[in-house]
Amino acid sequence: MRLAFLADIHGNLPALEAVLCDLRKFAPDQVYLLGDLVNRCPWNNEVMDLLADQNWPSIVGNHDLVVGRIGTPQNMPPFTDRQRYRSLWWTALTLHDRHLQTLRRLPAARRIDVRPFPPLRLIHGSPHNMFLGLYQEMNEATITTLLEGVAEPVVVCAHTHRTMARRTGGWTIFNGGSVGLPYNGAPQAQYLLLDAVVERGIHRWAPIFRRVSYDLSLLRPAYEASGMLAATGAIGELHLLTAETGQPYSSDFGIWLRSQPDDVRNDLDKAVTLYLEKHRPGAWAFSLMFG
Repeated sequence: MRLAFLADIHGNLPALEAVLCDLRKFAPDQVYLLGDLVNRCPWNNEVMDLLADQNWPSIVGNHDLVVGRIGTPQNMPPFTDRQRYRSLWWTALTLHDRHLQTLRRLPAARRIDVRPFPPLRLIHGSPHNMFLGLYQEMNEATITTLLEGVAEPVVVCAHTHRTMARRTGGWTIFNGGSVGLPYNGAPQAQYLLLDAVVERGIHRWAPIFRRVSYDLSLLRPAYEASGMLAATGAIGELHLLTAETGQPYSSDFGIWLRSQPDDVRNDLDKAVTLYLEKHRPGAWAFSLMFG
């Protein structure tokens, strides 16, 4: 038995296509999606079309959740601020209605039972907050608090865009990284395979972390031709830089922005310029998260 887990595609079609080609070599018995299917890259409709053809089980990510709520009474601050969250709004306004409906129907978690192997819990961030991820650097007490109530001994998660295999607090935790926007300095499409193995009578899941190269030169022309860069300005350029380098510019900037004064938060183009003057690999605003 072999399972595959794809996460954080973020509308990156060539990265997803590269993973599909790689999957044919490994022939998993089932593929699961761990959320954040859309936003930050320009091929959102194309990605959703391709995923619809595959019909793989999925859970919702925080970007999927917010995009699905934009333009509805369920949208709440701060995401009602169209200027500050221009990428999310552009994605929501350009997605076909059928894809928005799909995002709105996705569950927050799934359980997988493959007896006699340990059951798995699929989550995007953490069980009680999909906006908060599980990090390798977190201490056991924090992990235990975040996973409170999770009965399954194996957790497969996403959100951080970084790979992880860790045993702590009674759980084995896997994260296959990001298909579309990795944060570990490797601008390749990344995903996870879990093989069901038996060793000395013990049934367990063995991880295989995959990195698949794709043509990065396709990125900028698509950002431009789609109208995404024109609509999102400097924040779109920052997402493009993230995809091209495999570095965590997008999320490091987003966290940094929360602590800035109003005049910076209200002018994203200015904010991105100020951010990039100080922050880069080796000098992130939040080094505990991004190294």
